[in-house]
Amino acid sequence: MPATESEGDYFQATIARLERTEPGSPALLNLRLAYGQFLLNGAPGPCAQRVVMAQEQLGSAEASPKARVFFPEGWAGAADLEYRVQLARAECGSQADRKDDLLAAAAAARRAVDLYRKELDYRSMVIMQFDAATVLRQLGDNAESMAALETALDMDREYGFQDDARDNYKLLLTWRGVPAGAAQVAQVTRLMQDFPKRKALFEFRWTPNNAHMTLNFRRDCLEDGRLLHGLATAVYERHIAPDPKGGWSVSHANRLNGYEPGVWPIEPDATAPQLFFPPGRLPALNFKVSASGEFEGVSDATPFSARLTAKTEGRIRVGAPSGVRGRDTMDDAISIAEINLSPGMLEAATAENYQLETAMWIGATLEQGVWYETSAPLSLPGVSQIAVQQHIEFAFTRMVPCTADAAAQSCVEILIRARPDKAALHALIGDLASPFPNTRFADYDASIEVRIVVDPATLLPYAREKHAYWYASFGHDTAYTILEADHLVSTATYATH
Repeated sequence: MPATESEGDYFQATIARLERTEPGSPALLNLRLAYGQFLLNGAPGPCAQRVVMAQEQLGSAEASPKARVFFPEGWAGAADLEYRVQLARAECGSQADRKDDLLAAAAAARRAVDLYRKELDYRSMVIMQFDAATVLRQLGDNAESMAALETALDMDREYGFQDDARDNYKLLLTWRGVPAGAAQVAQVTRLMQDFPKRKALFEFRWTPNNAHMTLNFRRDCLEDGRLLHGLATAVYERHIAPDPKGGWSVSHANRLNGYEPGVWPIEPDATAPQLFFPPGRLPALNFKVSASGEFEGVSDATPFSARLTAKTEGRIRVGAPSGVRGRDTMDDAISIAEINLSPGMLEAATAENYQLETAMWIGATLEQGVWYETSAPLSLPGVSQIAVQQHIEFAFTRMVPCTADAAAQSCVEILIRARPDKAALHALIGDLASPFPNTRFADYDASIEVRIVVDPATLLPYAREKHAYWYASFGHDTAYTILEADHLVSTATYATH
């Protein structure tokens, strides 16, 4: 921010610039929420006026089609700001409306708790649960407020937030009437004695097994003002067996029986030419790993790629729109499918998935709640034929059941967050091939979040959930933009013996 510019002026000028130069950029959404927070917390001026201005920023962000792409089930950040707007309105509005404002704030806080959980932002989830408890306290509902605070403490224990738990226990005891002092300190110490301190030790100990695999790949895309939705699916069988030459062989059966590439949008615009998504990749190649778990290579990339491409092309031809433009669209879709489902692309995706699900954790020891950092080349969302060095953060977040019907919490949940290295991306961006003739990428940004459920005692993966967001503008005038959110869920159900 320039030294001569106030913080409020900076927000307004930056929002105006992005609306003019990069109206499709997702940065504009978060900037509006940040400006709303600033108006409530640090801006000068009458409280009521600042609340109205913050509500305007919230409304602009929520009404944006970009928000529907990024957060199709609701946006935790918007619910968070709505809570703060209602709380501020209760503080500076009329006393006659205070109770209604606080009730609205409590409802927004509870909604934000659920949305932060879905977005895998557990720290913010627990903070918002605490905020819900404090609003209920202001409403005079002491029983509900203590129950809400106890729920926050349960979350602290589940996710290992020790410092938060200590503070929350102090507050809970105060609400119960225990005065601050030596007695309260002693009780907090007693309550914290059994606070879990978890570590996960990961060992590669595969055993022969068979698993039923399901894959769902949903895509929500805002393409030059049009909102599109697509869904690719697959079901198949995976077999892990000792290899006669040593190590392990991973093979698959029935890979194409339940495969749908999701090329055409689910909800095409009837008034415009039908558009298509690239086919959902099925990286289910047969491959080998060593006895210690190192990836040694695939064994059937070329023949499987040919079969997968042929089935996808058949689906494209059946679903192609009519007319001259429809034929051109179909030919483009087939060309893109051949690239996305080529042997090299499938092999790279198979190796990357194995790295994230298994190889990355062999021999690791992770403390719960600690975020670790590393860097590695990963494929770019939307431009998956390109791998770029990315900054990666990961953490062991909690213990979970390996499957939905399991009682014991014997698996570990790991979160991985990745963003392209800015210098590496900047050096590459001008050379990236655009999907549109005679154009180049003018801007590109992306982020990836992966949730993995794995048994640390064997490193057999049970679930992988991947959220990838990417934004791109093309040409020098940035007139054409794409904003896409991809959500992939892959689960393994192991056969019982």
